[in-house]
Order: sequence, then C-alpha cells, then structure tokens
Amino acid sequence: MEPGTRADFTYEITPSTISITDTTLGKLSVTEDIEAVFRKIEHWHQGSIAKFKIMCRDGKGFGIAFDGTAKRCLYLLCRKPTLREACKKLSTKEN
Repeated sequence: MEPGTRADFTYEITPSTISITDTTLGKLSVTEDIEAVFRKIEHWHQGSIAKFKIMCRDGKGFGIAFDGTAKRCLYLLCRKPTLREACKKLSTKEN
C-alpha cells in the first residue's frame, strides 16, 4: 500500500541528491508534512533515502535541507534559484 501525504509535490533525484518542490495544491506544505513526503519517496524509490542530500522548498520559500545523515536537519530560507546553488550551500554547512 502506498503511503499517503497531505502535501502535493514533485521531486528530482540524482545519485546523491533529492530536490522536492511543493506544488501548493496539498492541504499541507511539504515542510509541514515532511515525514510523510519522505515515506512516499522511499516507497517510489523502493529503498531508503537516508544517505541522500535532500532539499525541499514550499510555496512560501521556506525550506529544509538534510546533510545526508538523516540525523541533522538544517532549516533555512531557500533563496537559491537552482538546485546546484542549493546543493553548494548545503555542502558548505558545518557538520
């Protein structure tokens, strides 16, 4: 059975990163429903996403970034216009 979410989103996945974008069509934003969003992506991906660097942005410009350990979460305003710039910002954060 596929996990449900109250957020509506799209995502892009590369070998090391996942970029999640809120469509603003859901009852909650992706930042408010992030655990369910992660479970749904894991279901679609058929495996853990814990080792990925993950960034998500909601319709209000707020975002969450995970450093790839799934233990440390960086809350930030995603004002970076591209995934590449957001990834660069995430990789320069101290662990």
